[in-house]
Amino acid sequence: MTTTREQTQRLLSFWVASLSIVVFALMISAWTAAFSHANRNQQQNVEALAATMERQFFRNADLSALDRWLPDLLLSYEFSRLRLESDGNDLYQWQAPYPLQRHQSHFEVRLSNDVTMNVVMPAPQILMGFSAREWVVIGAGLLSSLAMVLIGYFWLTREMNGVELLAARSRRILDGEWSAARERSRSERPISTAKALGLLHKVWQEEKAAKRKLDHFIRTNTFLDAELGIGNRSFFDHRLQAQAEGGVITQQGMVALFQFTGLEGLPVQERKPVKRQFIELARPIIAEHFDTVFANLNSLELALLVPQVPLKECEGLVSKLMKCVEMITLPKCVYRDELLYIGVAYYNRGDTPDQVLSEAEMALKAALLQGESGWFMYDKGAVDRELAQGSVRWRSMIENALARDGLVLFMAPVLTQSGELAHLEVFSRLRSPQGELLRATLYRTMAWRCGLIPQIELRLVEIALRKLRDHDWPVRVSVNISAESLLHERFIKRLKMLLASYSSRRQQLILEINERELVAQSDKLEQPLSQLKSVDCLLAVDGVGQSVEELDYVERFGVDLIKLHNSLAQKVHLRPENQLYIGSVVKSLAQSNVIILAEGVEFEEERQRLAELDVVGYQGALAGKASDDLEALKRVF
Repeated sequence: MTTTREQTQRLLSFWVASLSIVVFALMISAWTAAFSHANRNQQQNVEALAATMERQFFRNADLSALDRWLPDLLLSYEFSRLRLESDGNDLYQWQAPYPLQRHQSHFEVRLSNDVTMNVVMPAPQILMGFSAREWVVIGAGLLSSLAMVLIGYFWLTREMNGVELLAARSRRILDGEWSAARERSRSERPISTAKALGLLHKVWQEEKAAKRKLDHFIRTNTFLDAELGIGNRSFFDHRLQAQAEGGVITQQGMVALFQFTGLEGLPVQERKPVKRQFIELARPIIAEHFDTVFANLNSLELALLVPQVPLKECEGLVSKLMKCVEMITLPKCVYRDELLYIGVAYYNRGDTPDQVLSEAEMALKAALLQGESGWFMYDKGAVDRELAQGSVRWRSMIENALARDGLVLFMAPVLTQSGELAHLEVFSRLRSPQGELLRATLYRTMAWRCGLIPQIELRLVEIALRKLRDHDWPVRVSVNISAESLLHERFIKRLKMLLASYSSRRQQLILEINERELVAQSDKLEQPLSQLKSVDCLLAVDGVGQSVEELDYVERFGVDLIKLHNSLAQKVHLRPENQLYIGSVVKSLAQSNVIILAEGVEFEEERQRLAELDVVGYQGALAGKASDDLEALKRVF
């Protein structure tokens, strides 16, 4: 903008100088012409006088008779002095009765009879010779010229300022600020170009909306059952596989299979209203549990995946779901007592996804053998000892850990496709009084029930920034923040105070929030997230693809990074549906500045296919394991 303004000032200065020079040249030319004309008139008067004197001498007129008419003639032509001489003798002299002016023009003419005529006349005085009326005309001309220069200067300044505004708007568009194309100012010039940019932005917005609608349709039909509004079989299988690392499940949870045996005699289209009623009744119940997956397996079966649920709560959850049968409106030929059977399998760390699904199927068969509608849980002797502790005991243990720095940070590298370090992601464990390191999937579940999540996440941010400062490493680090913390009345204030004390490190902080939480509470989260963005924090969204959501939150919240759910990266080179989904996400965000990363990448084949799909970076087993030794990570990268 500065360069453009300098060019504008130079252009305006050149224009004013050129116009001034033209006006000055015209004035000089007019003055020169007037002066030349006055001199030429005097020359003509002298020549006319010489011709008159020639005729007088030709007639042999008496020179004494000249006094009768010559003085009047000389005065009428404004002569000052006249002298006729011959061979050095004066023949006739005349001088005007008024005093001579300072500047005089002298003329000498040789007549034919060897008489020399010397004439003196006042020199032309152009400025002093103008009359009052002529000076008025000259002044009016000068004022008109000056007025035109000023009017032209201000008009050209305004027009050039409009050009600068349009140029600034164009540069913002080139820098990726697509919204600038919509922000048209009436001062922009040329007007046609400004209107054209606005029209192109409108067309682009319409095409972008249509493309997003198409991409959302593709993602919806890839993993969702469009008629029931829940996931399909691929969606469920991928989410179950995502619970495992290296083929082994790393947390606790529950899988339930729902079979609507009572609908077997109905056509497929008549079964859907009954299943839809059950889904609508079940949603408020399972909404209490985070990260649940509800899917349609076939025309008679549904499946439910509930991670991180304690064993003792499974029975209560399934019993509530079973009671939904009593509120369903059934066709006349369907009996309520034979409508629904549920098979439940509780999985623990060390199980495999295939094993869990097999156990759920066996539990479903056992439920069918019971006769009336009911449920059965496959019992393999698993006892959730860790989660069986009471909330009071957990609260005490977590608070003690916060007081004595019992949180242990592990940082996992996130790499670009070229193998460079993009940033580190923070994982944590809680040190128990016995010295054991409890996984986040275990202690965070209980911390959430005790209302201690905001304190834990604030402490994690503090520890991460302190480690970066102590090791003097300018790498960025991401910390997972829950919506509960962001909506806590004191969390944002304390976090901003913490960032103020680490002012040189706050630009290294990436706050990471789950997509489902962000979308579900977008209106409430808008203000706290904008406050954090205003203090230079970066915003990342993880779990993208865990459910099918609109991606408009990227522009709304100024998201800097998104992380694809690990179920999308697992075996992506063998799953065309995952590739279609990821390609749709990448194309939807092609016009934004967001960086797309993938989670859970374990094999080189997965990384290569993700690179082909324009995913910028990845994390997981292939990128490197999480480590609590930051100095070792620094040496590697």
